[in-house]
Amino acid sequence: EIRLTVWQNLLIPNIADADIDAVKERLLDIGLGYDASSFRAGLVACTGSGGCKFAAAETKTHAMTLAKHLESQFELDRPINIHLTGCHHSCAQHYIGDIGLLGCKVEQGDDMVDGYHVHLGGGWGDRQGIARLVFESVAFEDVPNLIAAVIGGYLQRRREGESFIEFTSRTSDQELKAMAHELV
Repeated sequence: EIRLTVWQNLLIPNIADADIDAVKERLLDIGLGYDASSFRAGLVACTGSGGCKFAAAETKTHAMTLAKHLESQFELDRPINIHLTGCHHSCAQHYIGDIGLLGCKVEQGDDMVDGYHVHLGGGWGDRQGIARLVFESVAFEDVPNLIAAVIGGYLQRRREGESFIEFTSRTSDQELKAMAHELV
């Protein structure tokens, strides 16, 4: 039995204790992880341009690239949710992610490349908030370092026990931009 969650996760219930190690090994063999990092656990991505005619960015590939980049730099003590959505339909609900990326095309010389509008400070449940647009039209090649700078700034400047949404709620857009540009 396999169950799907609304957060794009798989649940495999009723595994006997004696079979857990074998199931973990099989999951790894087919490319599925079972120990999600704080980044991967909070990562949501829509289908993206690989499967949606409206999407301006390849969200699923970008999500994995971003998670790998962030995992190599940070170990979080509390989750940060990152939502990547390819277009204005917002299937991945970028506006409620701690960090929300809305796909767009960005001009680079004579080319148009995948990029994102970067929203910060969204939340849901008991930490509700609509993320606000802080960085516009960022080419994806620059997104991992920008997000790493934002997270690094949060980790350096947060108050004890402060969540990302609480931090961004008390920090102005100008301060967030200055902090990110200082750390990039």
